[in-house]
Parts: sequence; C-alpha cells; structure tokens
Amino acid sequence: MLNPNRFVSASILRDVAKAMLPFYLAIALNNKYATRWSKAVVTINATELMRLFRLASPFAKKPLPGTFKSGYNVYFEFKGPVDIYGTDTLLPPGTLKDIPQQTKAHQAIARAILPLYNAMVFNTAYTKVLANAIRRGDTQTVTFLVRLLVKSSYLQSVKIQGSGIALAFKFPFSRYTYEHLLYHPVFE
Repeated sequence: MLNPNRFVSASILRDVAKAMLPFYLAIALNNKYATRWSKAVVTINATELMRLFRLASPFAKKPLPGTFKSGYNVYFEFKGPVDIYGTDTLLPPGTLKDIPQQTKAHQAIARAILPLYNAMVFNTAYTKVLANAIRRGDTQTVTFLVRLLVKSSYLQSVKIQGSGIALAFKFPFSRYTYEHLLYHPVFE
C-alpha cells in the first residue's frame, strides 16, 4: 500500500510558505485588505481573489486561488507526483454572511500561523524535520513542531491530513471551529 503522506517534501512546504507568507501578513496586519478578501470569498469573486492575492504576493508562481462558500483555497502547481499543493481556510457554515466575524477569525488564524510559515521559509532544518514527520505519519512530532511556533491559545488540534497538516481553531466569539490546512488536496 502506498504511503498516503508521500507527497510532501521540505521544498514543497518552503515553496508554498514562501508564496503564502506575504498574503498572511497582509491579512493579519491590514484590516481593509482582510475585509476585501472576505467579501471576495463570500461573493465568490475569483477575479477579485486573484487580484488581491497578487497584490499581497506578486512573486508567487502560478497561484490558483478559489472559493467554495465555506472558505477559500490557494493552490500551486508542482511537477508530479504531487501536481498540486496549497492551503485551505475553512469557515463554519452560516458565518460567511457575517463578514466582520469571518474577517476577525481569518486575521486571528493568519496571526497565529505567521511564525509557522516564517519558519518553513527561513529555517531549512525545521522544514525538513516537519516534512519527514508528516511523511512518517508521526502526529506527535508534527503536533510538537507546530505548537512550538503556533502559540495561539485558540489552537484546538493539529492533525496530519493529505500529506500535510490541519489546524483547528476555536475562538470565543464563535461557537464554530475554523480550520487551516496546508496539504495536497485529493480531487475525486
């Protein structure tokens, strides 16, 4: 049986983090930008999503931002066998029409994950250890490595999913759980 986590490598994690880090900085630090992004997600405006992503991260290679009403994703193409790898931010049903709440949660997630993405870009040893732990399916090590940098008290869980990681956040202003994924999506 093939290892379901075989698609991750340190170079893929670094490439995705390098493209996403300026975007998460913009979301975390710029309320106007974050609100515009939230509105583009809610209205399923792919053109605006691409424009806004390019504004924050102009040097990202071939970004594929998209929305699916319960959140958004930004994927990047790689040469096989990975073919695609990226991020999803999943928002609870019913919150999408409440742009201020969605924006507040999205900014809190972005602030929480900035140290993680920064380490994946600038700390080669960290990124290699993280990729190896994901490939091995070593949830304990992955959780340790993520929690070492993601210090948010609202981080509920860390899982290995789709040759990557899934972080669940629970904020006091919402009864719902928000998720952030850095992974290889499988399309059926």
